[in-house]
Amino acid sequence: MIAPLSSDIFHPGQVLNNTYEIIEILGRGGTGEVYLARNQVVERDVAIKALSARFSGNTDYLELMKREEQMRNIIHDAVVRYSECSRSDSGQVFLVMDHIEGPSLNQVMGERRLDDRALMIIAHRVLEGLAATHAQGIVHRDLSPDNIILRGGKPESATIIDFGIAKDTAAGARTIVGSEFAGKYEYAAPEQLDGKSDYRSDLYGLGALLLAAARQKVPQVGTSPGEVVRFKRGPLDTSGIEAPLKDLIDWLTDPDPARRPQTAVEALARLDKWLKPDTHR
Repeated sequence: MIAPLSSDIFHPGQVLNNTYEIIEILGRGGTGEVYLARNQVVERDVAIKALSARFSGNTDYLELMKREEQMRNIIHDAVVRYSECSRSDSGQVFLVMDHIEGPSLNQVMGERRLDDRALMIIAHRVLEGLAATHAQGIVHRDLSPDNIILRGGKPESATIIDFGIAKDTAAGARTIVGSEFAGKYEYAAPEQLDGKSDYRSDLYGLGALLLAAARQKVPQVGTSPGEVVRFKRGPLDTSGIEAPLKDLIDWLTDPDPARRPQTAVEALARLDKWLKPDTHR
């Protein structure tokens, strides 16, 4: 449990919009905080992500928050469900979403090394979620180990969170926000550095986070813009990773988007064969 601070946006016992009672803080980031709350009307726990006051008036951050809220119409077990975007009486913009009980992949990889099959099962689950979101025209742009929650600690119940709002929670990761880009250098596709992104950018992010989990460390991409650009031009170092996980990561993270899978559905089809080698599809 994280101890509350006087500087927190909300405090335990506080009730937002006559509905959501704050229970405890779950995490703090560079732009806001996440809380466990209780919907007093339907008596259900929810997660509330609050944008701090100094960002609640920033157009770029508000656009990211609104883009995330648009996810409420996507219903898929591998994607967090959003229900409301609101503003508190004191001016903080906040999102209400399902509370997913379980550790993030970032937490798990800090404690132990998941085996290759578990990582491929996580990949399959994330690809299912991406297929659902991409079908609605939404690109995540910020996939990283802290944005994958293992519901109940199970790889087969991995759930994608944080569609759009930037935050600085992964150790060593730097989140960039702007009108064209929201992501972390460590996991961003090369084209994102030029302000470009599409569905294939999310596939690169998935491959990069799988490699980070396999290595149990955040990628070191450099400390200056030039170093980052040079790093992203080449393939990721997957030496020591065994096939087929290596093959999957290499395919997903090809620096050239044209050589990556073109859709999450395409990646799923090949991953199915790797996970079930005795099936003929």
